[in-house]
Amino acid sequence: MKIKYINLLFLLCMLLNACDDMEDINETPGKENYPLESGTAELYILCEGLFNLNNSSLAHYTFGSNAIVTDYFRQINRRGLGDTANDMAIYGSKLYIVVNVSSQLEIVDLKTGRSLNRIPFTTENGSSRQPRHIVFDKDKAYICSFDGTVARIDTASYRMEAQIRVGRNSDGICVQNNKLYVSNSGGLDSPNYDNTVSVVDIPSFTEIKRIMVGDNPGKICADAYGDVYVAVRGNPAGNNQSFIRIDSRTDNIADSYTDRVINFAIDNEVAYLCNYDYNTKSSQIKVFDIQTETVLRENFITDDTKITTPYGINVNPYNGNVYITDACNYTVTGDVLCFNPQGKLQFRLNDVGINPNAVVFSNKISQSEANTGEPDVPSAFAGKVWEYIPAPGQFINTVTSAYKEGFTAGQVLVYADEQIKKRSLLTLGGFGGSIILGFDHTVKNIAGAYDFKIYGNAHEGSSEPGIVLVSKDVNNNGLLDDEWYELAGSEYRSDKVIKEYEITYYRPVPLLANVRWTDNQGREGYIPCNSFHKENSYYPLWMGDKTTFRGTLLPDNAINEGNTEVEKWVQYPFSWGYADNHSNNSEYSQFKIDWAVDKEGNPAMLDGINFVKIYCAINQICGWAGETSTEISAVEDLHY
Repeated sequence: MKIKYINLLFLLCMLLNACDDMEDINETPGKENYPLESGTAELYILCEGLFNLNNSSLAHYTFGSNAIVTDYFRQINRRGLGDTANDMAIYGSKLYIVVNVSSQLEIVDLKTGRSLNRIPFTTENGSSRQPRHIVFDKDKAYICSFDGTVARIDTASYRMEAQIRVGRNSDGICVQNNKLYVSNSGGLDSPNYDNTVSVVDIPSFTEIKRIMVGDNPGKICADAYGDVYVAVRGNPAGNNQSFIRIDSRTDNIADSYTDRVINFAIDNEVAYLCNYDYNTKSSQIKVFDIQTETVLRENFITDDTKITTPYGINVNPYNGNVYITDACNYTVTGDVLCFNPQGKLQFRLNDVGINPNAVVFSNKISQSEANTGEPDVPSAFAGKVWEYIPAPGQFINTVTSAYKEGFTAGQVLVYADEQIKKRSLLTLGGFGGSIILGFDHTVKNIAGAYDFKIYGNAHEGSSEPGIVLVSKDVNNNGLLDDEWYELAGSEYRSDKVIKEYEITYYRPVPLLANVRWTDNQGREGYIPCNSFHKENSYYPLWMGDKTTFRGTLLPDNAINEGNTEVEKWVQYPFSWGYADNHSNNSEYSQFKIDWAVDKEGNPAMLDGINFVKIYCAINQICGWAGETSTEISAVEDLHY
C-alpha cells in the first residue's frame, strides 16, 4: 500500500457496489452507427485509478472514427500519469491534468498528445501539496491544493509565479467577477471540517474574504449571471448538506437550498445536481433552474437507464449534452454515459478506465499516433505472464489482482496477462505473492551495464520491495524448467534478513474479516482490513482454504514519523536490487544480470535471461495504510 495523507473524497467513495461491466445494453455503437456530437470532434476522459496505486489514466475518443484509446497518455509518452488524477481542463492548445497524490500538474499538447511539461507541487521541504482542481483566467492557471494554498502559473512559460494561503484542504476553485472562489473542505481534519469559501482578488492575488457556508464544502462553480454555487457536503453520514448560492457582487450568501448535492454541473440557466447515498448506494440527479430557483425535474434521466455509482458529471459546451461517469464498484473499469438535455441516453462508452471522474471536449481533431487497436507491446517488454500467485492484501479480488467475480485461477492468469500487455499495475499482495514474466527473446548480460528495468509504483517515502529472480532458457524449450537465480540486492548478506522464511495465510470467516497468518518463526498475526477497502475480501477467492509462501524475508522498512494523533508512515527504500523499491525514473529501478547468484550465493555467471520472477519480500503492516504489497506493471529489456 503506497503511503500518503488520506484523500477524504476517495475514502468516502470506497464503498463497493458490484456492477456488471459486461452488460451489452447501450454499449458503444458499432461502426455501422457512429455516435455524432454537434460541434465536437473528440473526448478526453480522465480516470482517477485506485488511491496509492499510481494507475491514473487518460482515455481518448474520436467521434469521426468511433475509436477509443483507453491508455492514451501512456501509449504516447511511455509512462503513466501518476497517482489519483483529480481534474483536467483544456486551455488554448493544451490539456492540463491535476494529479493529486503524485502532486504534479501535467501539461499535454492537444495536437500530439505528448507531455510538454510536468510541474511538481511540493513545499520547500519536499512534502506534497496535493493539488486538487484548476481554473484559468487571462493566460494564468490557478490551482488549489489540499495543503491550503492556491498557486498561479503562467500558461506560456509554465512558471509558478506565486502562491497564497487560503483555508484548510482546498477542494474546489472557480472564477467569477475578477475573483477566485475557493472551497475549503478541511476534509483531512474530519470531523473538524472547515466551513468556508475563500475569496481571492485576482489582480492583487490576495485573499480578501472568507464566507462561512457550512461544513465540508466541495464542488464550486460559477454561472453566467454573476453567482457562484457550492456543494456543502456536511459529514459522511449525509447530514447538514446544502447547495449554496453566493452573490459575487457582495460576496455574501444569497440563497441556501436544502438539496443534498455531492457533485453538479451548470449549463446556462440549468444545473444538474447529483447526490449519492453511501449507505443505501442509491443516487439521484435533479434538474434545477438557477434563475427561478426551482427544481424542474426530480429525476434527470427519463428513459430508465441505470447508473450504479455516478462519479463525475460534465456538460458538453458545444451542444448541452450531459456526460455522467459511472465508477461501478470503484475497483473495476467504469463507463461514460451521454444523455441529451431531455435525459435520454444517446450512447455509452464502456470500460474507459478505473474511476472515470472528468470528461472534457475538443472541437479539433488531434494528430497523435496512439494505437486504436490492441495495445502495442514492444518486444522490449516481457509480454507473457507465466505465473501469477498473489498473497492476501487490500487490492485482492479487484482488477489490480486480475480478478472479476467468479474467476478461477486460470481466468485470473489470462486476465493478468492482458493487464501486463497494457502495462497496468498488478499487486502481489503481502509477503510471498509472486509473478513470473517472460520475454520473447533473450535479454543479454552486458558487462558493466544495467540489463533490464522493473516498473512499479514506488515514490518518495513509499517503497515496497520485492525480491527478483531470473532464469535462462538453457534447454531452449520455452518452458519454466531451468534453474532460478536470485539477484543479490543490497540486503542479501545482511544479518537482518530471514532465509527460508515460510508463511501460511488462512481464508477468513466471514470473508470480509481480517486475514490470519502464521509463520515458521513461531509468530502469527493478521492482514487487517482498512478503511479504504471495506467490501472486498483480502483473501484470493480463487485459492483454497489456506495458502503457503516461501522465500527470504527482508527487514521492515517502514517508520511511523507522525504522532499520537496523526500517523505518518514512511517506507524507506533499500539501496538497490529490489523491485518497486525506487521510483521508475530512478537509476535503482534498473537491474544487472551480473547480480544473479546461485543457492550458495556464488555468482551465476549468466550470459542472458528469458524469465523474471518477483515476489513481495516484506511482512509488515503500516497502521491505517495496511500491508506492504509490491506492485508491478512491466519489465523492460534495456538493450533492445
